[in-house]
Amino acid sequence: MKKLLIYMVCIIVGMGTVRAQETQEALSQAHDSLRVRTVYVHDTIYIERPAVEAAQPDSSEIIYTKPVGRFDRGIINYRFIPKKKWVGGLTFSYINYDGEDSRMLFSLIKDFDCNFRTISVRPFVGYAFKDNVIVGLKAGYNHTVADLGNISLNIDDDLSFDLKDIRYSEDSYSIALFHRSYVGLDRGKRFGFFNESSLSYNNGSSTFTRGKDEALKRTETTIHEIHLGLNPGVAVFIMENVCAEMSFGVVGFKYRIEKQKNNEGETGKRTASGADFKINLFNINIGITLCL
Repeated sequence: MKKLLIYMVCIIVGMGTVRAQETQEALSQAHDSLRVRTVYVHDTIYIERPAVEAAQPDSSEIIYTKPVGRFDRGIINYRFIPKKKWVGGLTFSYINYDGEDSRMLFSLIKDFDCNFRTISVRPFVGYAFKDNVIVGLKAGYNHTVADLGNISLNIDDDLSFDLKDIRYSEDSYSIALFHRSYVGLDRGKRFGFFNESSLSYNNGSSTFTRGKDEALKRTETTIHEIHLGLNPGVAVFIMENVCAEMSFGVVGFKYRIEKQKNNEGETGKRTASGADFKINLFNINIGITLCL
């Protein structure tokens, strides 16, 4: 009886083992089937392109400058104005100031009526004796007018005064010798910086009047001035031979002689000299240059 029970148990265990193996094989086959049926989709197409070497600048278009001492700024200076080129052009500036524009800025000033304007025109011609370096001559005309109709200053009851009917006008002519050095910024010869140094002689006259009618006081002044200035700027070729530029005064040294005479027959003379190390807002010039 015991042998029969043991035999039946072995049969049952064997059948379970066979079923377990069949189930494992079925799962394995199903798993393999899932692996086979898995599809990977890419929405990007990869195209192999040949390697492109970086374009090297043409050495014939680069101007090499010797570094000062052991310091090399690493600036590449492209040829901007070729050698043996003639350049000519015209620069101009215009500044206009009206007291109405800044009335709110002066809380202590009452009845402020002032107008100031200056116009400057400077034609020039130059020759490039080497790449990016030009020397030439420049002429100029400057007209300045300042009108002070009225100004009243009242700080307290002890300090107050009025000024009115004051006018100043000046007309001057100049001739200058200039030297200009360019730095080309790109291989396309479109953008560049320049620094201009000039030595000029100015001659002109000015008139200062105050009051009206019988109280009128008039002083006339003859002006002689020598000026040495540095004017950096930027230039852009808008066409093949047409360049637009803008420059401004930074450093200036001057020596000035004035001779005066008023309407009462009195005369006087004075000299003045000085130097400026700042951006001169009254010496901002915009111009057009032709390169032939």
